[in-house]
Amino acid sequence: MGKRSNRLALLRFFAGLVLGWATSWVILNGGFALLRASWPEYALAEPEKAYTLAMLFVRLLIFSSMIVATSSVATLVAGDKRVAWVAGGLILALSIPPHLYPGYVWDDYPAWYHITYLLSILPLALFGGQAVRRIFPGETAAAQQGAAADEPQRVPIDA
Repeated sequence: MGKRSNRLALLRFFAGLVLGWATSWVILNGGFALLRASWPEYALAEPEKAYTLAMLFVRLLIFSSMIVATSSVATLVAGDKRVAWVAGGLILALSIPPHLYPGYVWDDYPAWYHITYLLSILPLALFGGQAVRRIFPGETAAAQQGAAADEPQRVPIDA
């Protein structure tokens, strides 16, 4: 690959991560705002984190949607399936401290909630990356073909 195509691929990779991160912010803030507005009991339970089992499952659903959307957007923008691994790894790395260390949110939720959330991050991120490649196969393939088009043509040398 030429220097230009390497730079473009790297720029797309980081742009995918940034736009994926923005997507996660929108999904989480929008999802929880919608949840508070549509479920008065949830809004009352939120300050004390006195969630019912149903509320905990809905929270996990919002987080799961965020992970899938984040990796999907990142993969679509980057045109590279590896960005789903990176996006999932970043979400996991940022989620481990508050979910596993006492004093953050560990005491606020049952252990199964933390375990379910943390163990689902990478599989959901990979699913999001694969799903977007199946839904928009030309988009990610176009990025790879565009990078290949910038590559200088090599003529085989016959001996």
